Amino acid sequence: MKTIGIVSEYNPFHNGHQYHIQAARQEFDAENIVCVMSGSFVQRGEPAIFDKWSRTKMALQNGADLIIELPFVYSCQPAEIFAFGAINILNNLGIIDGICFGSELGSSDALTQIAALLIKEPEEFSQLVKHHLKSGNTYPRSVSLALGDYYRGNEAIHADIWENPNNILGIEYIKSIMQLKSAMIPYTIKRFANQYNDVEITQSIASATAVRHELKSFGMSERLQTALPTASFDIMNVNIAADKGPILLEAFSDMLLYRLRTMTAEQISEYISISEGLEYRIKKAADKASCMNELIEAIKTKRYTRAFIQRLLCHILIDLKWEQTKAFKQLGTPSYCRVLGFNDNGKQLLRKIADTSQFPMINKVASFQTEDSILNDIFEYDIRSTDIYNLAYTNRSDKKAKEDYMKSPIYV
Repeated sequence: MKTIGIVSEYNPFHNGHQYHIQAARQEFDAENIVCVMSGSFVQRGEPAIFDKWSRTKMALQNGADLIIELPFVYSCQPAEIFAFGAINILNNLGIIDGICFGSELGSSDALTQIAALLIKEPEEFSQLVKHHLKSGNTYPRSVSLALGDYYRGNEAIHADIWENPNNILGIEYIKSIMQLKSAMIPYTIKRFANQYNDVEITQSIASATAVRHELKSFGMSERLQTALPTASFDIMNVNIAADKGPILLEAFSDMLLYRLRTMTAEQISEYISISEGLEYRIKKAADKASCMNELIEAIKTKRYTRAFIQRLLCHILIDLKWEQTKAFKQLGTPSYCRVLGFNDNGKQLLRKIADTSQFPMINKVASFQTEDSILNDIFEYDIRSTDIYNLAYTNRSDKKAKEDYMKSPIYV
């Protein structure tokens, strides 16, 4: 039986995600689907719109067999670190035959060629990237322009491959597979019907961005219902009725502004991968801003995108410094298999993983103990991120800490 891994956020789980799982089963003969899913905060530098257990239940009721949490130290990161953390976990489960991701191409050949180039990074390509960075472009834009220059005349590889977030993630997944010398095979499903950043729901398969925009703007509308599987729509309704979502970045405005206003610029610089005086810009903006959106708009520039700034602010909120991130992204870094949920197939897979995984398995958080300082740090950030996430709820009883210790994996 073939077991396919999927890197996911399910923020929230929509019809496109359901199609992805179905296509992975049909096109690649997958008997089992194992998803590594972001927890309380996601790759764009935002809180997940609903808690990780609700999103786990959505996925299990729509075709996934086993859901494993992607730790915060990887989930709220640029594509390279996000992908490495997820692929490292999937690879070390010891049961995954391949990974399946969406892309705009429908073929992994060009993505594999680019991944190999980025690993080797020949001097000619490196100089092209530096040239475009000096012109004031963001790093992703600089890489895109450099790819266009480097592969000029090659019809299979064009600059705008790197412009699409799904292609970028696909390339980073393949890079991580190569770097880990993994036997997992990369498969890709061609995306259709919508673009990653589309903000309007126009048909039954819409982007997660459009789904979140609809939910924030119009609530649980009929248009939203057309883009979601019934189970997802019902679970979201239950959460909203209980005042447990949607959770938005703006809910953390006061917490974050307090942190920034009590920090010095030098302390802020400990969270930044590229300085260039950005810490002073952040400090100045925090003294004037009255909400999260004002803060982000005052900080972002052509070079520092909104997503970059949001991730940085989340790191400050959770207190994840850049030196720690660098340590976590090294080859050979251990992690763990934190089980969020499973079905009967998933239960069988967990028995296999217990024998094949090089990483410890966490079913009950309260019983997890380790003498590995890196594992302990990763674990503590997961607990902290959920504790802080819960402060965004409106009901006092939901704001309590240590929810991770009280929740058992979801069984469907």
